[in-house]
Amino acid sequence: MDRIVLTGVGPLTPIGKEKEDFWNAVVNNFPGIKKITKFMPDHEFYGGEINDINFDEYIPGTKFRRAAEISKFTMSAAKMAMDDAQVDSSNIKNLGLVVGLTHGALNYTQSYHELLVTEGPESASPILFSDSILNAPAGNTSICLGIHGPVHTLIGGSVTTIRAIMLAVQLLATKKMEKSVIASAEELNEFSLYCYYKLGIKTLSEGAGALLIEPEDTKNNQDPYCYISGFASQTNPSNLQSALEESVETALKKANLKAKDVDLLMTSPSFPKVQPLDAYEIPMGSLDSITGNAFAVSTIWNIILSALCIRHGAIPSPILKNSAPINNEIRNVMICATEREGVAGVLILSKIS
Repeated sequence: MDRIVLTGVGPLTPIGKEKEDFWNAVVNNFPGIKKITKFMPDHEFYGGEINDINFDEYIPGTKFRRAAEISKFTMSAAKMAMDDAQVDSSNIKNLGLVVGLTHGALNYTQSYHELLVTEGPESASPILFSDSILNAPAGNTSICLGIHGPVHTLIGGSVTTIRAIMLAVQLLATKKMEKSVIASAEELNEFSLYCYYKLGIKTLSEGAGALLIEPEDTKNNQDPYCYISGFASQTNPSNLQSALEESVETALKKANLKAKDVDLLMTSPSFPKVQPLDAYEIPMGSLDSITGNAFAVSTIWNIILSALCIRHGAIPSPILKNSAPINNEIRNVMICATEREGVAGVLILSKIS
């Protein structure tokens, strides 16, 4: 099959929205971690929140004005990616959508169940219920943006975004999609903030990200950011290290690359040493200190930034977590994600020669 290229990106982050603002914020080390003001919790929490977006710029009409924030985030990011790729859904019969989520509309879910328990079924809002289901962001986005091809929702942790891309690539290869939007979104919730705080996870964030991928021969005179050269995901509940190393080796093999060919490794700050990567000095980057942890969304932000690094031929210094030498040209970027349950995922983006 043709190479799958990345032609559109849509970041909606605590440090900026759309690709130019996002890139400039990273380059200038704009702080996205601040005191959370969205609600008045009993404890003082710090994290990354979305405050300065006008959803009317991306969501037409008033049909979705009562939608959960996570749905609005998803719709907005997907619209950014489609506009960036110059894709008009009305001209594409099989434009698909794959959404990767970790938590869903927690605020609507909490409000719905509170009303159900305290006041009974008569007081439970159907609006809250319909947006509480986990595939609501995907459903709302497909309706809002006129996406008529396959629509899927995957649920999980930070690896979910990589698995969403893997599913989209498979559907593109079997011609069930002509082009695909991949999106991830997360919204802050007071109760979950407190729970994660008790677990030692203290800088959560919200937002969304989206990608537009397509076979190389279908791009509309677009200059792609890069192409997807390799990917893999493995699960080993008893040995995360083994799952990660196997994923790295499989992704490198698919990309026909060696570990020494990787110019940047994007991952979380707690990324373990991994063979064969540990044998080489590879620049390692992470956005977590700037944007906070948004689970599956953090992974798609890493992917978007990786594509921009390839496009600009540079790595912003604020994301670097080691002092490895940086190559003059950024040709191959590996994005890794892991979950405590023994799940690992690896994606490799490569420059188009």
